[in-house]
Amino acid sequence: MSKPVYIRNLRQDDLPAIVDIEDRTTGVSRKPYWQKRIEMSEAIRPHWTSLVAESDNRVVGFVFGRAGELEFGLPGTVAWIEIIGVDPAYRHCGIGAKLLEQFSSSAEDHGIQTIFTVIDKNNTDMERFFTRIGFSEGEMVHFQKTLKT
Repeated sequence: MSKPVYIRNLRQDDLPAIVDIEDRTTGVSRKPYWQKRIEMSEAIRPHWTSLVAESDNRVVGFVFGRAGELEFGLPGTVAWIEIIGVDPAYRHCGIGAKLLEQFSSSAEDHGIQTIFTVIDKNNTDMERFFTRIGFSEGEMVHFQKTLKT
C-alpha cells in the first residue's frame, strides 16, 4: 500500500468504524458488543493494548489486546492479542502487521517479553499471517467443554 498508515490508541468514537469493519468482514453487526469492548478497553486494559490503523482519513483496522500477570500459570506479565480486524478493502496491504508491530513495541516498552493469541486451527489465513510476522505455535494446550443448550 502506498498510502500512509497511522497507528493510534483506540477511542470511543471509533465504534462505528469497528462495527462496519466487522459487518463487512463477517456479515454480523454487533454494536452493543463493541460498545462494551471499547468501554472495557478504556477502563481496564493498559491503553496501549487497543489500537486502530487509519488511512485515507478513516479507520481501516483495529486490534484489541490486554496485558495479564501470572495468568494460566505463566510466569510474569504477558500480553494477549484478543481480536484483530482489517477492512476487507485494505487487506494484504500490511495493516495487520503494522498494528501488531506497534502492539509488540508497546509491550516490549512495558517489559513484556511474550505475546499470546489463540486462533481457530482451521483458519489457515490467520495461521499464515501470524507465522509471517514472527509468531510460532506455542506450548500451551487449550481445553474446552461443550455445554448443552
